[in-house]
Amino acid sequence: MIETLNKRMGLPQSAYLGKRIYKKLFQENAKLGATDKKALREDIDTITWEYTLKPVTIPINPFSDEKHEYLEIAVIQANLTSRKRTERLAEIIHRAIPYPIVLLFVDGSYVRLSLATKRFSQAEKGVIVVDEFFATHWMDLGALETAEEPFLDSLAAKTLPHTDFKTFYDAIVDRVVALACASRTGTYVIERDAERVKSRRRMLAECRELEALIAEERTALMREEQFNRKVDGNVRIKKMEQELARKVAAL
Repeated sequence: MIETLNKRMGLPQSAYLGKRIYKKLFQENAKLGATDKKALREDIDTITWEYTLKPVTIPINPFSDEKHEYLEIAVIQANLTSRKRTERLAEIIHRAIPYPIVLLFVDGSYVRLSLATKRFSQAEKGVIVVDEFFATHWMDLGALETAEEPFLDSLAAKTLPHTDFKTFYDAIVDRVVALACASRTGTYVIERDAERVKSRRRMLAECRELEALIAEERTALMREEQFNRKVDGNVRIKKMEQELARKVAAL
């Protein structure tokens, strides 16, 4: 089923690598604790470096300035046996590889895209660190929802900007953000204005924070036995839901 996504992305055959990455490389080259090593061992079946996008495989220029270095992009696929620690696995893989990565988590017909913007470390010269993580929800490629169809169509390499690898990668991030917004608004829209893109990311983060707070409040409310505290809790939830609705409308 993952072939459906690969076909929609339309990456050139010249960029195909299809090279197995052994999990022990992450365990040896990254500073991992026992829990992270367990996640790699138990939750991942195989990891494959599917594509390498660089100037000799796709007509896109490298990018570098005082803050960033995007010389190439790696497309990596991780076939899972469990989804329970997917977010942590994403952090491990993104941080272990200095290149910007389009990480595809695969579980049967389901797929989740994970990306991370990167920059030079301010503490260590020449070291590249993750700036921010982005990810889609789990999508069933055999039964796509309404907003997921245009999202996958918008990942087609030929439709993405080819100015340089940072612009190319940021465009994919913008599409992941647009999908997250669409899951709340019902409409998939890719923003083009740079300031609007920044404000949208910020507003989305605020929405997620409010959603988490609402979920925590509801959990606490279920355990509450005193009537007056239940009333107060419901009032707080109502106010947060109203604030969330305003923020969603601004997405």
